[in-house]
Amino acid sequence: MDGTRAAEVLPLLEERLAILPGGRDRRGGPVLVFPTTARRERAKPEDYRRLLQYLLAIPNDETRGLRFTVIIDMRGGTWDSVKPILKVLHEHFHRSVYVAFIIKPDNFWQKQRTSLAKQKKYNFE
Repeated sequence: MDGTRAAEVLPLLEERLAILPGGRDRRGGPVLVFPTTARRERAKPEDYRRLLQYLLAIPNDETRGLRFTVIIDMRGGTWDSVKPILKVLHEHFHRSVYVAFIIKPDNFWQKQRTSLAKQKKYNFE
């Protein structure tokens, strides 16, 4: 571990900005989840950096070597709340991430379809 202790990030752990549930993807890689929380709108990139520095050091070396599957749940959230997460992952932890999935709100595609229909840019719906 890099020396980050749970006590140093305890408030962030309690707010559940990101969790390491112990699950694995099909390859055996660890899963890291960013659940929807009210706190996400106020979280700073530095909060995510510190929290991820701690969480990504938890699995053993072999498991960490498989890299993380990241799941970001943005249902009930906005793109503005997701961008800092993606930025921190990209700038500080890109070597630790295998793939990132974003769970979009149910109405996201409805809005996109409406927007595209108004533009009449495509010949399909």
